[in-house]
Parts: sequence; C-alpha cells; structure tokens
Amino acid sequence: MTVKKEKVFVDSINEKICTVLAGEKSFSISLSADMLPSGTSEGDWLIMTLKKSDRVKRSYRRSLKNILEKL
Repeated sequence: MTVKKEKVFVDSINEKICTVLAGEKSFSISLSADMLPSGTSEGDWLIMTLKKSDRVKRSYRRSLKNILEKL
C-alpha cells in the first residue's frame, strides 16, 4: 500500500477550523482544528500522511447500506 507524505503550512486557525496550504501551488485546505497535533499554531509546518484505507471504505459502505435499508 502506497503512503504519500506532504508538507503543509498552517495558514490560519479560527475557532474550530484550520486552513493549511499544501502542494507546490499552495492549495488551501480547510480542516477541523481538532485534527491538528497538540500545540500546533499558525505558521507551523506539518507533515500530512495520506493512506488509502479499504477497511474504512467497506465500513462506510456498510453504514450507508444500513441507513438506506431503514429508509
């Protein structure tokens, strides 16, 4: 399984939303501030790790199937 690591810059943290800049073109991404490591502040650099998870995908599909069956 391939794991991708990307450097991201913490641009702003406003209440519960954090904006990070990622990639060579500094794409803006909004995240829940709860996802940040403890002690993170504006101006910090982080390493974001992205990994495909088939297990999580299957779990969400089962949940969605259960919801649709109830409807």
